[in-house]
Amino acid sequence: MDDVDTTVFYDDENDFIGLGYHHGQEYDYEYEDAEGETLSELYQYCLAPTLYDTGFYMLPLFLAMFIFRFISQMQSISDRLFHGFSLVIGICIIQHYAQECLFLLVLFVILSYITLHIPKKYYKDIGVFLPSLFIIAHCEFYMKPIIWHKVRSIIMTMAMKTISVAADSIESNNIPDFYSYMGYMFCAATSFFGPWVPLKDYLALRRPSQQGKWWLLIVIGYTFGSFFFLSMSNCWIQWILPDNSWKWLIAYRDALAFRTSHYFISYMASAILFLGGYPFSLISIVKPLEIELPRSLVQVVVYWNIPMHFWLKKYIFRPSLKYLGKFGAVTITYLTSSLLHGLNFQLGAVLLSLGLYTYVEHQLRIMLANIFDACIGSKECTQNKCTHLHNSYNCWVIVTNIMFTVLTIFHLAYLGLMFDTSELQETGYSYIHTIEKWSQLGFASHWVALATYCIYFLIR
Repeated sequence: MDDVDTTVFYDDENDFIGLGYHHGQEYDYEYEDAEGETLSELYQYCLAPTLYDTGFYMLPLFLAMFIFRFISQMQSISDRLFHGFSLVIGICIIQHYAQECLFLLVLFVILSYITLHIPKKYYKDIGVFLPSLFIIAHCEFYMKPIIWHKVRSIIMTMAMKTISVAADSIESNNIPDFYSYMGYMFCAATSFFGPWVPLKDYLALRRPSQQGKWWLLIVIGYTFGSFFFLSMSNCWIQWILPDNSWKWLIAYRDALAFRTSHYFISYMASAILFLGGYPFSLISIVKPLEIELPRSLVQVVVYWNIPMHFWLKKYIFRPSLKYLGKFGAVTITYLTSSLLHGLNFQLGAVLLSLGLYTYVEHQLRIMLANIFDACIGSKECTQNKCTHLHNSYNCWVIVTNIMFTVLTIFHLAYLGLMFDTSELQETGYSYIHTIEKWSQLGFASHWVALATYCIYFLIR
């Protein structure tokens, strides 16, 4: 992930989506009647049950990670045996948390490995995506919506793994053996919460650990951070901003609750990943501060889900760029991200809107930065390499960048509004729900984006 700061124009809006918030009844509390409640009642009826039930729910996963970590560091066992243990532990985790998709995943992984042996002339380009698209289409049309919504992130992570292995195998002519492939696909540290990690990093788990003696404190820190964001999402935000607030504050509240639920999943995934033995350089999944106080939408895209950002850039954006140009590559990348999340109108509408927003904003700010020779691009120049006459410490440059920050927060409130806590969250949101939510705000964000494009078109 040495180039995660490269400017691109796509996102995995999953957080909640990409890393999947698994809505188990055991820990999905929503504090609906928070207005006027005391702190004591907030603790009794929301904070305590939310944190207790979530901790109890996660306990088997943490125990499995300790076992997996111990086995991965045992140099006395063979690599093949390690892969076998990784497979068994991963299957046990899926069986415990999402048994509805276990058989389908096993079948998918076996078939995807068989396709790796198809001659390259028949299996390249779009061919590497076909097994994943088939399983996603099958789940979309034949699986019950409430189950598909629950297991979507697990299947998406598996699909990303199969595509990355297939693409790398075509490029290097090196197909992994069956044991390492199965161990990687069902790796206990990534099979449930994700995120996607490359095969080479999974294989590197057999090397002596480089985590240092403070690894357990880092795991605890990420776990506490995860629980903090969970309490924000389920309890504090609703308590601070009640339902009788201004409609734009309610939109910001619902979008913020959605984002903090994504931070909860991401931090929990980081804790699991580090506990499983992965190096510290791989566990940075999300950067909340860069999202809540963003310089631009491009920055939000980059830091929303760093592993998926890297995956999309490597396997979708860059290969498409040389054939379709920048705008075509952006479109294909967002379409791919949308397809990976399922054939869902709401997700597609959000992702494609975000793609258009980021592209227009990026092009406009590049043009303005060149016209005024100022550091007002969507990505801040490094201090030692900034060649602009007016750098980021200039007063009017600061004001301009703050204005774009406010505009980005406005767009995020609008785009995240429909990810609310209605009953539809367990089955997925329909196009009617999406249109109704946006219409309540007069489609303001889309009109602003159109105005931004008009400004760019007139002065380019």
